[in-house]
Amino acid sequence: MVIVLTTFAYSCANVVAPMGGPKDEEPPVVLRSVPANFSTHYDGRDVRIYFDEYVTLKNIRQNLLVSPPLENDPEIKIRGRSIIMSVSDTLLPNTTYNFFFGESVVDITESNPIPNFQYVISTGAYVDSLSVRGRVRNAFTHLPEDSVFVMMYSNANVSDSAPLLRKPVYLSKTDSSGVFTINNMREDDYLMFALKDINSSFIYDTPDEKIAFIDSLVSPVFHGFEHAMISIEPGNQMDTIVEVHDSSVSDTLSLPQSTLMADSLLADSILREFSQSLPSYEMMLFQEKDTVQRVVSATLVREGKINIIFRIPADSVAIRDYEKSLPDNWYLPEFSSHKDTLSLWIFKEVADTLKLEISDRGIVADSVTVATTPRVAQTRGRGRAQPTQDTIVNLTALSLVSRVHPYYKNFELRSSTPLKSFNDDRFELYLNDTIPIDVNFSFVDSIQRTLRMDFQPEPDSSYVLYIPQGSVTDIFGAENDSLNIAFTVNNETKYSTITLGIELPEKEDQQYIVQLVDERFTKVIAEKIITEGGTYAFKHLPVGTFQFRLVFDENKNNSWDTGHYLRAIQPEQVVIYPEQVVTRLNWEIEVLWNPQVK
Repeated sequence: MVIVLTTFAYSCANVVAPMGGPKDEEPPVVLRSVPANFSTHYDGRDVRIYFDEYVTLKNIRQNLLVSPPLENDPEIKIRGRSIIMSVSDTLLPNTTYNFFFGESVVDITESNPIPNFQYVISTGAYVDSLSVRGRVRNAFTHLPEDSVFVMMYSNANVSDSAPLLRKPVYLSKTDSSGVFTINNMREDDYLMFALKDINSSFIYDTPDEKIAFIDSLVSPVFHGFEHAMISIEPGNQMDTIVEVHDSSVSDTLSLPQSTLMADSLLADSILREFSQSLPSYEMMLFQEKDTVQRVVSATLVREGKINIIFRIPADSVAIRDYEKSLPDNWYLPEFSSHKDTLSLWIFKEVADTLKLEISDRGIVADSVTVATTPRVAQTRGRGRAQPTQDTIVNLTALSLVSRVHPYYKNFELRSSTPLKSFNDDRFELYLNDTIPIDVNFSFVDSIQRTLRMDFQPEPDSSYVLYIPQGSVTDIFGAENDSLNIAFTVNNETKYSTITLGIELPEKEDQQYIVQLVDERFTKVIAEKIITEGGTYAFKHLPVGTFQFRLVFDENKNNSWDTGHYLRAIQPEQVVIYPEQVVTRLNWEIEVLWNPQVK
């Protein structure tokens, strides 16, 4: 198990860096350690590590990891060009301890860190020499996950509750590439678990934390020269001795003094070469689906509109006033795209104050008290701005970008409030400024905020839409001001097409989701639900860089589902097309893909 250092004592010399000269870009170099790094028969005395320049500690609480864990944090002091580490715990016999400093040891002039600096020592006759290596990636995007703790538990089974109850025996942290290596392990079978630790507890104790796990127990392995045991004392001209220890191996190698580097740097290079040849474990990080619903807030955002924000996306919401009887259909519900916000558009005849019981999935989520009309603004002092009711209905052309309308879409208007009625007989539409065109609109949503024109405008044409004052009326009785909307219509040469030819294994009753996403995996541009391989066209695409993602939709709910640790459920499999796809105007790009599926 590994812990993060939480308390330290420092003793720092007041050293002033010399002025002038080139900028120092080199990290400090370890000259020697007493006892030496990778020593055996350690008896718990103070450890002192000497450097070639003055050093300090940076973010030591986030960087220092000790494995196996100690009851009490080591005491760290800076003494000139050295650091002194005092361990107050009674150490276990025949045990290898790894003090991983990360990049917390830096020089005082430019804060250049020693990369991945670690100090390893054993209370027994040899240093444990087994290791594991792997990579942690996001389960949905496959992007590498940085600063994730990878934990090893002994005496545990797969999907055991150990990560929820106790700290690990061994621990490491992923780098910016998502790569981790855990060294100096003893022979055993371990549960491997990854945690994006929010509260630095080293325990999976909050649903906001992301996790990953391996489906079977993991056995560390020995391969190559793993440990460098180097003893350098002042005036010592003997060759450096590198010792390799394993349960079945004991050997020594003498290196000429001319090839000697600092003990930690030589050890690090050996470890790095060793770790790159280890078998690699792939861990896919995910966040379990949170099923505990709560109401985060219920706020009057304007007269007649209450926003209810939920902790997780809502499914089947029911709302009632637990003190008074309200008329049927006293509000119009409008959900946000992610269903985590519900807007209640309230009619005027409802009471000034509501006491609402809000349920989701048949379970009461919360009870709230909320006003339906603004409070009277204060006459003195600054006071808070109060929600007000709009006196006019604002209409916006949804599809226009810089007054240009896509040729393949119907023209749509979006109202700022739900509409009660509209009179499109009063609307006037002109082609190329002079030719009048009869036009009809209709609602396309249940809340009656979106009006759609009944035909697609002609490509390479220009239009003017005139809407006289009072042509639309919202549920509060407000009307629109007169409005002129001038726009041009582009054509197919302003877009590109990607034709995807995908090969999929013949699997009965299997559904897939093919998604075209942006290069950072932050937005889904288009998606198709498919059941077999074939050719699929993604049309009307802008110029840009895209990725393809294939989701194995095992439960056929048309979305990607995350995993669950205690139920031993991994997230639904995702495969990423290995190359980015770059589009150009008026181009059709063919992509052939044979996903390597598990």
